[in-house]
Amino acid sequence: MLSSLAKQALRPSLSRTAIRSLTSTTGFPPPRLFDYDTVTKNLTVGDAITAVEEAFAALAKGKVDVPMPMHIGIEESNVAGPGDCHIKGGYIDATPTFTVKLACVSFYKNAEKGLPPGSGIFIVVNAVTGAPLGVFQENRFMTDLRTGAAGAVAMKHCSTAAQDVVGFIGTGAIARNMARAAA
Repeated sequence: MLSSLAKQALRPSLSRTAIRSLTSTTGFPPPRLFDYDTVTKNLTVGDAITAVEEAFAALAKGKVDVPMPMHIGIEESNVAGPGDCHIKGGYIDATPTFTVKLACVSFYKNAEKGLPPGSGIFIVVNAVTGAPLGVFQENRFMTDLRTGAAGAVAMKHCSTAAQDVVGFIGTGAIARNMARAAA
């Protein structure tokens, strides 16, 4: 799913001359920022289905490192919260990048401020140097797209052509994306 946008992130944001002039004390070039509109305009259900199916195949072969998610609980106080932050990541062996996802959820008091209850970013990192290449402000779009794609991949591999009815338990963005991906 990230393949088309990750390829853009792999393109240096600085000229080759500027990159050569960097020293170890100046650090890496800044990562490319992909805002929400760019992400939503460039990723499709088809991208997600292909990426998820490839990732599941690599996982089945033991070629994926997916550590346990990290959770940060933000207790309500006069300066914070309440809310939760989940940090997840993964690497597929012999690929040039790995990805880390930061999802802030359950910030329900944001509604009082006219803000959504959560946000999310994906960070694509160079697997050779460890340099961040791209930051994708996805705000659940990629998460929901991926979850829907996972349902479509499961249907493809766990059903027969004779089965022509599908049902979804639940509602909301994930159910909508599962229906879109299954179509």
